[in-house]
Amino acid sequence: MDCPAGCDVEMADLEGDHETLRECKECGGLWINVADLNRILLHNNLLGLEGQGGKVDAEALTGNCPDCKVDLVRVDGGDRQHPLHFDSCESCGGIFLESEFADAADAKQAEAKIITFFRNFDAKRKTRAAI
Repeated sequence: MDCPAGCDVEMADLEGDHETLRECKECGGLWINVADLNRILLHNNLLGLEGQGGKVDAEALTGNCPDCKVDLVRVDGGDRQHPLHFDSCESCGGIFLESEFADAADAKQAEAKIITFFRNFDAKRKTRAAI
């Protein structure tokens, strides 16, 4: 599977206990299927992807799904000081998380970074809960 960021390199598998993550060694991007992502989120007391919030950026040019070859959709979240985004395939549900994962040496490190990413992704929900 080639990196959807356009790096023109094959993504490397990071084998985990229950999931397969793919990492681009050039840009540090991470590809995960939606079922594995939801499993990680739910096992760490986070909402599944559908409950994470975020706003679709219809203008973003994000590349193509490496599996389906359809356009990816950019979803923005986070807060103004720390904007975050991920790209999603509407066909297969694959998720591409960009360069925040460059130093993940194995699946456990990548999973920890995914958990941190999604804890920070829906900042508006956290702000509303604190009020």
